[in-house]
Amino acid sequence: MFAYWTLFVIPALAAIGRRNVPRQAWFLLFVVVTVMIGLRYRVGGDWGSYIAYVTRAGALTLSEIITGQDPGYYLLSWLADRLVGSVWLVNLVAGAVYTAGLVRFVRRLPDPLTAFAVSIPYMTIVLAMGYTRQAMAFGLLLWGLVYLKDSRKIAFVLTIAIAATFHKSAVILLPLAALSAAKNRTWTYFWVGFASLGMYYLFLQEQSEQLWENYVVDDYSQASQGGAIRVAMNAVPAALFLLFRNRFQMSREQHRLWFWISVLSLICMPLVLQAPTAVDRVALYFMPIQLVVFSHFALLFHPHNRPYLRLGILAGYGLVQFVWLNYAFHAHAWVPYRFWPLVENA
Repeated sequence: MFAYWTLFVIPALAAIGRRNVPRQAWFLLFVVVTVMIGLRYRVGGDWGSYIAYVTRAGALTLSEIITGQDPGYYLLSWLADRLVGSVWLVNLVAGAVYTAGLVRFVRRLPDPLTAFAVSIPYMTIVLAMGYTRQAMAFGLLLWGLVYLKDSRKIAFVLTIAIAATFHKSAVILLPLAALSAAKNRTWTYFWVGFASLGMYYLFLQEQSEQLWENYVVDDYSQASQGGAIRVAMNAVPAALFLLFRNRFQMSREQHRLWFWISVLSLICMPLVLQAPTAVDRVALYFMPIQLVVFSHFALLFHPHNRPYLRLGILAGYGLVQFVWLNYAFHAHAWVPYRFWPLVENA
């Protein structure tokens, strides 16, 4: 567990000490996290499945990949099979995509080190090291949210479209571009709605019935262990944002965006009891609310109280990491952490 705790403790201590992080240090963080994600060995609940993806993709033609499911991920797996014959290239690219999005996103927040530390226990360790396709889609979402912050809605839509080629569920994020609109709403609703329908037709329409059966009706719909806890991790900062939203220093568009993400995060709470797996998968994409709220939260109060609030936030996420690594149902798939170059006969 030493590797996981090092990954959390270093940015947490720097956040508590209010250290200024130069650009070179952010680059070093990017490299370290990318390598830890990309060169892990037999770490993650779906490790065997992703090896099978590479083998399966290697047997396909390019035309079959482009016209099939998740073409971006299958193309990457096809290249990995052709170039290195293993999953390492896929994992390294996935790690780079996720970490690049994370670093870019948190650096635009008022307390980037706290946000980075908050991302470690679940977003980095569990998601990025366990669910490669969702991790790539999530990294691209973070990248796209920066475009939304800069009012570049077309760039956001295109980024989410790319994310959907790695995991089709990313399509559900396209309406965020419309929900955040503060100007020209009618036109924005029209073209974002048109784009959303187009992406739905391309990525989800043929499989919508099967997805409904798998994630809502069949036994697999109840298979998500800890889904309610993960949804609650979004619901807490969502409630805080709605409670203190007038004190968050944001543009009008950003206020609208995080208002709606907060509302959706809270709606997930009762729904997760009915369809844990489906709601858990959707709620993954609302996790940036944790980074945004806890990066701003200490700054909403008197400077004298800020260190204690920041310490409390980081201690809470440290507890989350401790409980998950020691008591989670699937923690055995992550513990111990194994690094490929140091594992014999890998």
